[in-house]
Amino acid sequence: MTVDEFVHCAPHEGDLHLIFRGHGLDPYFAMDRIRKDHDGWTTEGKPTATCEFDGDTWALCYDYDTDNPLDPWENPDYTLETVPEFRFYFVAKDELYEGERADMSKRVRGGTITVRPRWPGMTADGDPVRGVPNLGGPYIDVQVQASNIDHDRYLSLAQHVIGAFGVNTKYLQEPHQVSNWNDAAVYVRLHRSQSGPLYAADGPLARIHQLLEGDREGYRKHVEDHRKLPGYYVTASVTDDRARELVPGHTLGKEAKHYYPNEPEQFEPDHPLYHPKLEVSYQTSLTEETVYWSDTEDLIRELEETVLNLLDWAELSVRGGDPFVPDEYFTGADGDRRTRKLVDCPLPEIADAQEAAVMQLWGGAMESDRAVIDYLLSDGGTVSPEEAAEETGYSYRTIRKVVDRCESVINHTYGELELASKHQQQLLLKRVRAAEENFKSTIEDAAMTVAEAAADRARSAWSKVRQRYNISVKKNPADCRKLLDVGYRPESPTEARKVIREIKLAYLRTHDDRSDTYGVHALLELAGGPVKRYKNLDVTTNPPGKHSPETREIREKIEQVDWEKHGFTPVDSPG
Repeated sequence: MTVDEFVHCAPHEGDLHLIFRGHGLDPYFAMDRIRKDHDGWTTEGKPTATCEFDGDTWALCYDYDTDNPLDPWENPDYTLETVPEFRFYFVAKDELYEGERADMSKRVRGGTITVRPRWPGMTADGDPVRGVPNLGGPYIDVQVQASNIDHDRYLSLAQHVIGAFGVNTKYLQEPHQVSNWNDAAVYVRLHRSQSGPLYAADGPLARIHQLLEGDREGYRKHVEDHRKLPGYYVTASVTDDRARELVPGHTLGKEAKHYYPNEPEQFEPDHPLYHPKLEVSYQTSLTEETVYWSDTEDLIRELEETVLNLLDWAELSVRGGDPFVPDEYFTGADGDRRTRKLVDCPLPEIADAQEAAVMQLWGGAMESDRAVIDYLLSDGGTVSPEEAAEETGYSYRTIRKVVDRCESVINHTYGELELASKHQQQLLLKRVRAAEENFKSTIEDAAMTVAEAAADRARSAWSKVRQRYNISVKKNPADCRKLLDVGYRPESPTEARKVIREIKLAYLRTHDDRSDTYGVHALLELAGGPVKRYKNLDVTTNPPGKHSPETREIREKIEQVDWEKHGFTPVDSPG
């Protein structure tokens, strides 16, 4: 765990089901009164209202929908002939508000609240409704779908919006413990010229896909769309069981994506939408466990930690300022001092382990092992042990033994076989396609690659220095090989030289593929002073001039020393 003033990730989308059981369907009937008491449906249109919330004035609108197949509750307490759903629209009247009615607005900062009644034994067209929790009595499901609003404010938001239409907010005070999240996302916006390391072929998004996603396992999604401009839309997904491989302690399936708006080139470079977002979102389709309303703080912490680690693994700053671009909802500045878990990038070590498993397996593989692996490589669909036995000519029992021997590279789940990762798939393809006479050299070359990579895992020193001095690494700049933008502001030239020396030492220890730092420059600004470029991380300085302030300071210090007290005899002046 690291305590620091990390950049404040902005909330983006959210989808929350708040369950209220304490008053049965009374709040539902109160919301039905809104439509019955509104006389201007045909003349004025839908009921509207305003409220004050979270520092903004909000435009609100009410509507209802009876077009659903639910059958009315056969209970004397239920007096409606239909089962309408009530919908509340809300939009902040901020600088991006275009003045439309809330249900017609694009709702950049806004969303909808949909209220549905629930009771035991619900039916639709006479058939039982599945998937609706039975809480032993009637209740309401209040679904809040919003964007650009802090996720921990959703309950308060629902109270303000619904209460503005005259519904008593006592009905919305105590969410049931089964209240849960469908979706939640946080983001940062990065300068276009600096976000490349995130989506590069060897960057964290691409490597997550290669190393952590099985050949056929469950839901898989990886998109690289660079047609409009580099990094236009790049995503990688991680299931809940793989999340902990990225960051120990993480448990949620999630999607990470780097993306631009639909038409980014219509914006000028000084407009925020000219620049991309890095977003991480919780995905229910990738997570087996339910995330409850009471887990909101842990949910947002895990999403933020994923964002911060992706930035760190791409050697970008995790503090506010450069390389971030503020927008209407993202400040780009440091947030409150808080605890977040930062870890060294695990992807190189995962790659080493997978490569070692492939080499160990392939070097001593039996003929049946190679036959099954070759079939898994060539088949594009779902493969069961029975199908593998039929296609390879080996018995089902032999196939099971193959799977047991090759468990490091073959997953066997739910009666299906798959290669453990896309990375191992590519490694095995190379070995299967290698000619027999070249096979030994292929293995030896791979072994050397792994050995060299394993020796280059001491990234913690460089990571700590980058974090300590808030360093963003700009690769392929126009005038040098690599540019280190140091966010830390030293108090004096002496401290600045000390900082650069520490940076250079950590860089050399980590990047031992280079014997020096030629072409690596650093930009550093003194507190209240000019920006200085340290070429090749060189801190060599010329001696101060005869009449310079530094020389005068040294002379004054010498003259203040009582030399006789220390046993020195003063030298007589000539003449």
